[in-house]
Amino acid sequence: METRKIRCKICSNLKEGIILRHYNLKICLECFPYFFKKRIQETIEKFKMFGQEDNILIALSGGKDSISITKALKDLGYNIKAIHINAELGEVSKKSVEIVKKFCESEKIYLKIINLMEEFQVSLEKISKILKKPVCAVCGMLRRYVLNKHAEGQIIVTGHTLNDEVSFILKNLIFWNDELLARVSPVLEEREGLSRKVKPLCLITEEETKVFCKVSNITYVEEQCPYKSEVYEIFKSLVYEINKEFPGSVAGFYKGFLKRVEKFYSSSSTKISVQRCTNCGYPTTTQLCSVCRLKEKLLQYKHG
Repeated sequence: METRKIRCKICSNLKEGIILRHYNLKICLECFPYFFKKRIQETIEKFKMFGQEDNILIALSGGKDSISITKALKDLGYNIKAIHINAELGEVSKKSVEIVKKFCESEKIYLKIINLMEEFQVSLEKISKILKKPVCAVCGMLRRYVLNKHAEGQIIVTGHTLNDEVSFILKNLIFWNDELLARVSPVLEEREGLSRKVKPLCLITEEETKVFCKVSNITYVEEQCPYKSEVYEIFKSLVYEINKEFPGSVAGFYKGFLKRVEKFYSSSSTKISVQRCTNCGYPTTTQLCSVCRLKEKLLQYKHG
């Protein structure tokens, strides 16, 4: 996002700033952090995500989105802790650990680091080969499991932006994944075995999180994971281009989908019978959850 001399809508001064076309707003770089955090606070209140008294656990990857929501919530005075799940995928993972450690130390935020190798004793690459599934899909499954396991009743905050949410919707509309579309929401309510999960950046674009990190002098991981889903990236690029050509259309689409999702998918038509895993207690639709089934396969693999 290019900067130029503009008349700031907030302070009315002529300063270096940016034009947020999807808001039809000119704002200087000095006022942007205030605007960014105000938008997040409004989103939290709009969807009744959490309050100042709640305990919040942020899934901190080290990327611009998760690190910007962590900084914003800390500045807004919320009771936060951070958890970083180290996938141990080479240099990107090493750099991510270094960045989240330095960031949390400087901001005085409690940080817990979980190494997936310690949890499962096998690398993600090896698990991917055993399950015959992409590394990205396996990583997502294990991250969700570990995150919920360590949440311990806290409200989980993720760094999903407007770009992420609309990309997810478009991808699953194309392939008609009704079960996933029915669960699209800024707030996934707590249910037996699963903590409440919220997305305070759901109305914020990735461009905005990038600007916030820049003006706040925050270092974040810029390198992409080498195993990132190519299909998902296609939809991310599509959403970026749509918003560029038709400013505000992506936000309008997302808000419109949220208004219609209950009409598209009635609670009775999408209700799935969930039970506790007989081994670990994690919610599942079968006797054993996907992670426990994975552990059984790993044992079989180790014993030939």
